[in-house]
Amino acid sequence: MLLEQERKHVIEIALTIQREKLIPLTFGNFSLRDPETGYICITPSGMPYETLHPSDIVVVDVDNHIVDGERKPSIEAPMHTAIYRKRPDVNGIIHTHSTFCTAWACRDIDGMPCITSEAADLVGGKVKVAEFCLPGSQELADVTSEAIGQDRAVLMGNHGAICVDSDIDKALKDAIVLEESAKVAYYAFQMGDVNILEDQIAEFMRKDTEKNYGQQ
Repeated sequence: MLLEQERKHVIEIALTIQREKLIPLTFGNFSLRDPETGYICITPSGMPYETLHPSDIVVVDVDNHIVDGERKPSIEAPMHTAIYRKRPDVNGIIHTHSTFCTAWACRDIDGMPCITSEAADLVGGKVKVAEFCLPGSQELADVTSEAIGQDRAVLMGNHGAICVDSDIDKALKDAIVLEESAKVAYYAFQMGDVNILEDQIAEFMRKDTEKNYGQQ
């Protein structure tokens, strides 16, 4: 089977996301890009994650042509491949419908305010909100891939959130951080006056974390 281990890993990620309650039912979609072949392993459309076999994970190329697999890929495969085409640094994409991120994505604002150090580390400022487009549409793929720019996260208007990183495990961590940041922001605004981090400070924090945090 082509990229069997990678397909197994996508299933492991999907089950982890389910356990973390970042999605209800089969909402969301997840993919990784194999650096050697450039092929993308992505979850199938509408199948319960706990029933998935590696053969159910669909392998597509960067132009969204099916390379291997009998299943229909996620309807958001055009969005995943659009991001991969624009971002050679990205090898993992996580699209969730987590509660607090989706709530912020439903507000009429130009971005979720950056109020925690974790959010600053993630995007270096407010998290942008891409305009609403119909799920599965080419318009959604175009708008979202444009809105995320060089960031690691973006909210999708009236829809959910998407996180990207150099591998799918890092993208998963980003998705967890993003949801926790959205939750804290929600509660902070309910409590009253909020100290929003200035963009310059948030960007400094992002770069400092990227340079100094963790093991080299």
